[in-house]
Amino acid sequence: MSLYGSFEIGKKSLAASQLGQSITGHNIANVNTEGFSRQEVTLETSRPGSDGKSTGVDIRGIQRKHDGFTKQKVVEEQTQVGTWEAKENILTEAEIIYTDLEGTRLRNSMDEFWGSWNSVATEPENVTLRKSLLIRGQELTQDFRAFNKRLVDFKHALNSKITAEIEDINQTTSEIGLLNKQVEQLEKRGLQANDARDQREVLLQKLAGKVEIRSFENRNGNLEVQIINGQHLVHGRRNYPLAAMKVTEGKGNIKIGLEDSSGVQTDITDIVRYGGLKEMINQRDINIKQYAEDLDLMVNEMAFRVNRLHSSGTGIRATRTEEISAYGMEKEIRDFPVPDLKSGTFEIKLLNPDHEVEDVISVTIEAGVDTLETIVQKINRAADAYEIVEDGDTQTEVLKEVNELKAQINQDGTVSIKSGKGNEFVYGKDNTNILAVLGFNCFFHLEEGAHDIRVNQELVEDEMKIAAGYDLIPGDNRIATEIADLQFQATMKDDTASFDEFYNAQITDIGLKVQNAQKGTLSHNQMLEQYEALRDTVSSVNLDEEMTRMIKYQRSYESTAKFLSTIDQMTQTIINM
Repeated sequence: MSLYGSFEIGKKSLAASQLGQSITGHNIANVNTEGFSRQEVTLETSRPGSDGKSTGVDIRGIQRKHDGFTKQKVVEEQTQVGTWEAKENILTEAEIIYTDLEGTRLRNSMDEFWGSWNSVATEPENVTLRKSLLIRGQELTQDFRAFNKRLVDFKHALNSKITAEIEDINQTTSEIGLLNKQVEQLEKRGLQANDARDQREVLLQKLAGKVEIRSFENRNGNLEVQIINGQHLVHGRRNYPLAAMKVTEGKGNIKIGLEDSSGVQTDITDIVRYGGLKEMINQRDINIKQYAEDLDLMVNEMAFRVNRLHSSGTGIRATRTEEISAYGMEKEIRDFPVPDLKSGTFEIKLLNPDHEVEDVISVTIEAGVDTLETIVQKINRAADAYEIVEDGDTQTEVLKEVNELKAQINQDGTVSIKSGKGNEFVYGKDNTNILAVLGFNCFFHLEEGAHDIRVNQELVEDEMKIAAGYDLIPGDNRIATEIADLQFQATMKDDTASFDEFYNAQITDIGLKVQNAQKGTLSHNQMLEQYEALRDTVSSVNLDEEMTRMIKYQRSYESTAKFLSTIDQMTQTIINM
């Protein structure tokens, strides 16, 4: 080889050492950069010259050290981690709601309510005890409404989080699309896109924690990202955004929509199976919904049981000349049988001016048959409120102008019961549930459940109308005692659990679910850490190794410089000969 050929070998060697030193510095600088994969200079022996002699070293490229298999496992496990973390966070928040923030507020309110009925049972005519019962009843209804509001607010907060998560996913897929463009442009020019690929994989792992995906690299170097059924989130340089779709039947609930290439949105909520986004929806639609339904179930059952007893009782000032039912029925359902009735009889007792029972009107109800109209007709017939009007050969049954008692359906679907001829009335025994179902002489009023439960305003205005016993009997405490006993009676879950047991079971259920979620999060985080450790054995920067390489490239550069200096001296000797 000529001396000039030796110069070329030296030049190539210097370039290789300089690039190696530069890449080593780049690795050291990014030792703390998330997702950075260390890089190495790839060298190869130059092709021999025409004379068969060696020509030095060539730089083949800069290799990005990574293991595709372990990186894929990291992405897959990240989806599980995102799922369990979302579950744990949501259930933990729900547990805080269920333990009433202060600890046991709702449970204490229920205990105090039942205790107040016990107190009234000891002295039925005591005004102070009756006022205390009203206060406890109002506090209980306030706590029920507040509890319901916290669950509703939590559901709204989840919908907001779901919307924000969708926006974050769209931002991530947009950035992946931009990095695809960068990778493609660099590599078409023969340049390395290692750093852009690292950034792309960081985004991919972040995305996997939010939504279940599958990904692969196409021949152009673009990262293709799809949901599980093959629909694209990222295709080449373009991302297909998710949409927060509101559904009217869910009262503003958000579902996941995906926009296709034509701009049409389709609901993919049921297609996506895992990831933080789907788990938020699962918790909202399963557990949080169930907790709200359980609360309504308990409130409705408690109100119904209390009202059923209270409605057939009397207070100290319980007589009345008229009452309108608390609940009305829409016209569309008045022709259907009234729900929740039992076959039997209920009584309305007419009183004379001395508050003595003058007449008992007994009405027979047939469950599953009687409509609102037939019930009203039966009340009027039992009270002898109809008369026959003849018009030629036609006889018509009409209400009398003046009656001892009559009932009618009002325009809003409520029912009025009104006495006449100077009489007053009270209610007697009722084994049909009709008084509680329509809302006559009830302690609680509600239409939906925990959302709107309240104490009967009539009782709030006059605590002496609270029914503690039957038939205006002084000192009678039978109603108060029966209502107080409801606390420990098996009234929930097909009459297998008391109200306290039902509420405690819900607290236990959510506590167990939180523990399970914590275990799942811990387990999958440990799995993720193991996969990341495997990945890092290949991809991460080891400072000791980089220092070794730095010294190696330094020594190589110094040796090459010495080689070139020697060749230069040899050349000068030849020139000076």
